Amino acid sequence: MNRREVFRLSLAAAAAVSLPNVVRAEDAPAKITTDTFEPNGRWTVEKAQAWGKSQPWIVGCNYVPTYAENQIEMWQKLTFDPKIIDSELALAAQTGFNTVRIFVHDLLWREQKSDFYANVRTFLDLCEKHKLQVIFNFFTNGGSEPSVIGPQPAPKPYVHNSQWRQTPGKEAVMHHPEKWGLMEDYVTETMELFRDDPRIRVWDLFNEPANSGDRWKTLGFLRLLWTWARKVNPPAPITSAIQGINLTPIAVFLAENSDVISFHCYSDLKSMKEHVELYKAFNRPIICKEWLARSRNCTVKEILPYFHDQNVGAINWGLIPGKLQTHFPWGWGPEKGEPKVWHHDLYHEDHTPYDPEEIALFQKLTKE
Repeated sequence: MNRREVFRLSLAAAAAVSLPNVVRAEDAPAKITTDTFEPNGRWTVEKAQAWGKSQPWIVGCNYVPTYAENQIEMWQKLTFDPKIIDSELALAAQTGFNTVRIFVHDLLWREQKSDFYANVRTFLDLCEKHKLQVIFNFFTNGGSEPSVIGPQPAPKPYVHNSQWRQTPGKEAVMHHPEKWGLMEDYVTETMELFRDDPRIRVWDLFNEPANSGDRWKTLGFLRLLWTWARKVNPPAPITSAIQGINLTPIAVFLAENSDVISFHCYSDLKSMKEHVELYKAFNRPIICKEWLARSRNCTVKEILPYFHDQNVGAINWGLIPGKLQTHFPWGWGPEKGEPKVWHHDLYHEDHTPYDPEEIALFQKLTKE
């Protein structure tokens, strides 16, 4: 029995679900499949477990500064603001966090490389000041196109994360396999530059690739992306989030190729436990890189103690809503006004807690 079949059976058994239909090779577009790709340089289980034992309980937030509504506005020369970042990272550290997850954009590398790298170094220096490490994310299919350097469109009132930007972009690159190679230098140069930086805790290659709506193109791109990253062979682990407990070609690829298992889940405690029990079968450290959706009963008071007890990394979304406006639930609009219950985030812009009991719980569990 090959390892793909072993994974398929273990996944179904752990999730206690019926086996979905296997995708036939003839259904997949030519040259865009994992069938001929073998993991190259993936950490052994023993190495992954040793790394996990060397880490503290990983806890933190997805971080976008309040002045930025997307990755470009966070990092570009025009708007990068280390004073605001310094203040907000101090708040993260006071909460008990030891990790922040950040997002970058290939356009910054292509049009403002020296400034972009300088700003990343400044950010890492500020993280070091506040005893934080970084989960570094390259790509995402989420958001909109096109992406441009310079002033960004204003956030849409009462809309959750209305101006996020795709990278490298479905129309710009992802839908054109002949252009995929354009991203190789960006990935390898960036990873080589920061390869041995101890402030990088995890390399997160692609944010939620399963959300693409065009899985075969994304799957082909992931195959190349992993090949590029393995050439660099960084001392920090490589991962990308598995989404859900159903077998998909992308889930198989990520489970077979990630050094540590990461996932996203915005569901209640029962569903969260199902996810964690499934991923335990891989015997590797587990990090939930996105969680906290109060309007879906994914709350600090229920989920955080469970993550702590299970030693599952806990990276919630986010810190302060700012221009992202992620305290509004998905599908919100002006007609609904201010929500009585925040969807994401922990603090108001004046740094007072949305819920002081939540902050106290973070502080209590991170001190134990």
